[in-house]
Amino acid sequence: MHILFKTSFLVLSQLLITTANAQVAPEAKPNANTPVYKLKIKPKAEPSPALRYTLYPEVRTQVNGNAAQGYYRAFSPEWMSYRNEKEYYKKQDKWLSISLKELDEKEIHIPQEMLTQLHESALKTYCDWDMLAKLRKDGISMLLPDLQGMREFSRALSIDCRVQLKKGEIDKALADIRTGLTLSRHLGEGPTLIQGLVAVAAGTMMLPRIDELITHEKAPNLYWALTTLPQPLVNFSTGLGGEVLMIDNLFPGMRDMLYSGKVTPIAQEEMMKVFPLLEQINGGPDNKSSLKQMLVQAALVLNIDAAKKALLDHGITEPMLTNITPLQIILMAEVLHYDKTYQNMIKWNSIPYPLARKRIKELDATIKKPEASVLSPFPLGTFSAMILPAVSRVMEASPKMERRIAALRIIEAIRMQAAFDKAWPDSLEKITIVPVPADPFTGKAFAFMKEGKKITITAVVPEGEKPSAHNNFTYELELED
Repeated sequence: MHILFKTSFLVLSQLLITTANAQVAPEAKPNANTPVYKLKIKPKAEPSPALRYTLYPEVRTQVNGNAAQGYYRAFSPEWMSYRNEKEYYKKQDKWLSISLKELDEKEIHIPQEMLTQLHESALKTYCDWDMLAKLRKDGISMLLPDLQGMREFSRALSIDCRVQLKKGEIDKALADIRTGLTLSRHLGEGPTLIQGLVAVAAGTMMLPRIDELITHEKAPNLYWALTTLPQPLVNFSTGLGGEVLMIDNLFPGMRDMLYSGKVTPIAQEEMMKVFPLLEQINGGPDNKSSLKQMLVQAALVLNIDAAKKALLDHGITEPMLTNITPLQIILMAEVLHYDKTYQNMIKWNSIPYPLARKRIKELDATIKKPEASVLSPFPLGTFSAMILPAVSRVMEASPKMERRIAALRIIEAIRMQAAFDKAWPDSLEKITIVPVPADPFTGKAFAFMKEGKKITITAVVPEGEKPSAHNNFTYELELED
C-alpha cells in the first residue's frame, strides 16, 4: 500500500532547492575520510531547446504497458550466457574501474538484444512487480532471486555506456544512463525495502557515468536533464508500506482485531507457528528449538499485565480480553507495539529529509531491544524490536543518492554560468543563471572553494557526525577554457 506524500513535501522540497543561492556556502575542506571525484570540465551553455536531452523518459516516447514484464524477458538464457565466461565478473570490475582511455571496447561482449529489451522496457508507462499477493502469503520467507539479476542489468548498462563514450556515441551513452536511472526508479516501486535498497544501488551505479559524460568534449550541458529527474528518484513509500505485510503474515488476524474492535479467539497451535519464523529472523533454529519455544511462551505470559494495559489503553475492552488466551493478549500487544513504533518512524518519510533527519535519528536511538529481567525475561516489545527493519538506514539511502545528483547539477550550473560570463564563478552566489540546489541530505549549501584553475564542491559532514566515506564527498573540478 502506498504511503502518499503530503503537499508540504513538494512545497518544502522546492524551498530547499530555490533558497540555496541565498545561503553563504562554507569553504570546502576535504579530509582523509572524504571520497574525492576528480573531473576536468569546460564551459557549456544550456542546450537549445533546454530539454533536448533527458535522463528520464519523456511522455511522448513512452509506450503503454508494464515494464516489469520486459525486464523479466531480458533474463532470456540466450542473452545471459555471456555471464558464464571464466572470471567474467572480475572483467566487469576492471571495465568499470579503469580509465576510458585504457578501456578496450573490443574485449567487451554484452548482448545488444538484451540491452534493446531493457531500453524498450524502460519506456513503459508503469511498473508493477505483482508481488503483493506473494508477500502476504510468504511474509519474511518470500524469496527475491531476481534482484541480483537486476543488479547485473545495471552493470551491463554502465559498461555499455562507457563503450559508447569511448566511441563518441553520446546519444547512445545517454540512452544507457536514462534506462539505468529508469530501472532504478522502477525497482524502487516494489513493495519491500530490499527492493528499494537495490534500486538506490542501481541508480548510484549510473552516476559515475554522468561524471564521465560531463567531461566528454561532445557532451551537452545536463543541468536541466538532471533537474527534471523525479525527485526523489527512488521513493521508499511503497516499500515502507509493504513492510507491514510481514506482521500480517506472522500474526494473522491480530492487526484487524486491534483496529476493528472485534476480538475473537485464535487457536493456540496457530499462534505457535510464529515462533519458528521468529527464530528464522533471529538466526535460525537449533536442536533445542521446541524446548526454547515452550520456555519463551511461558516467559511471555509474565508480561500479561503490561500487555493488558496496552490493549485497554488502545480501546480493547476487558470483556474482549477475557475470551482470549494470555498468549494471544501478549502477541496482540506486540503487534500494537510494532505499529506504534514503526509508524512513528515512517511518518517522517513524508517530510523532506533535512527536516526529518534529526527526529529519525532520535527515534532510532530509542528503538532497542527491551532489557530483560528475572520477572520478565521477554518484556513487551521484544519481538517487535526483533522484527523492525533498520528504518533510519533505509530512509537515508535515497537522500544520499540525491545529494550526489544535486552536486552534479551544481557542476552543470557552474559550466553554464562560465559559458554565459566567459569566466568561471568564484562562489555559488555568483551563479545566477539557474537555481543552485541545496544539499538534500542536510538542507544546507554545498561547500565551495575556488583556487586558480580548480573548483572544489563538497557535501559536508552532517552536524554531530564524524567524517566517514558514507556521509560526505568532494568533487575536484579542473577548469579548462
